[in-house]
Amino acid sequence: MWSELVELFRPGNPMEGLSEDFEQMYSIAAEMAGIVEPHIFDHSLSLEQRSRIYKLDIKVNKLERSIRKRVVAHVTTSKGHIPYCLLLMSLVKDVERIGDYIKNISEVSELGGGPIPEGDLRTELADLVNIAMELMKEAYPVFDRQDTERAHELLQLGQSAGKRCDQLLVALARSDFNATETTSMVLLTRFYKRVGGHLMNMLSGVLMPVHKVDFYDERIVQG
Repeated sequence: MWSELVELFRPGNPMEGLSEDFEQMYSIAAEMAGIVEPHIFDHSLSLEQRSRIYKLDIKVNKLERSIRKRVVAHVTTSKGHIPYCLLLMSLVKDVERIGDYIKNISEVSELGGGPIPEGDLRTELADLVNIAMELMKEAYPVFDRQDTERAHELLQLGQSAGKRCDQLLVALARSDFNATETTSMVLLTRFYKRVGGHLMNMLSGVLMPVHKVDFYDERIVQG
């Protein structure tokens, strides 16, 4: 499906340039994630870095609106491309939401979170963050080359990480963390789970038909 969609972006085709815009949108979201990641446990983001996050988020939002506007305009004149347009609309929404969650992660200290002490729970969250960043690094290249084998591996990894996030929240409810530490852990766990979830939605487009994008089902893939 993606290869056919890319053909619509080629010079002279109705949606020329949208692939570059979508790739730029994804790259900006990945840049945001890279800025935030080293600072999540001690909330050491500088004012300059926070300002950069907000400016990048605005760029993501503007690109989403631009892509959606052109897709809608195209659909009104070319009914034959509707499945591809639906896929693109789904993809840009997922990337926009990733940008929003990264911005939320940068705001955890403003939401009542405090520095997180060393220990098993922090180590578990750090591993889950690493998985989300691995998905972030690989999702676009895997999608672009339609690598079904790697998409399947990453989706399984993401599903496992999602379950671990839920288990971590249960463990946090039984921990002796204080209020600010618990706030940080809970928010970061939830936000990174959602980042991973939207990346999985994108990867599902490699394996699932358009009407089942966002709903990865291993039984359908293997069947």
